[in-house]
Amino acid sequence: MRDETLIDEQEAEERHEAMDYMQHEKTWETFTGLVKWAMIQLAFIVIGLFCIIQAGAPVAGSVLILIGIFVPGIWMLFAPKRLPS
Repeated sequence: MRDETLIDEQEAEERHEAMDYMQHEKTWETFTGLVKWAMIQLAFIVIGLFCIIQAGAPVAGSVLILIGIFVPGIWMLFAPKRLPS
């Protein structure tokens, strides 16, 4: 009886050749871009909360939080679109 958990070399080669590398790279680029912008957005929100709670600068903190929340969405709406390659 064959062990179904192991893939023989021929089957692995067939799967390897069928992989769509262009789509994979595009998906990875999109994912890493979203993670990057999420980290930047969170940094603005955390610094804004620090300004409001600890630093005693509620106006600056509010501005930073608003930037962190709205600017990424506005950028996604109005940024120049890349043409598909």
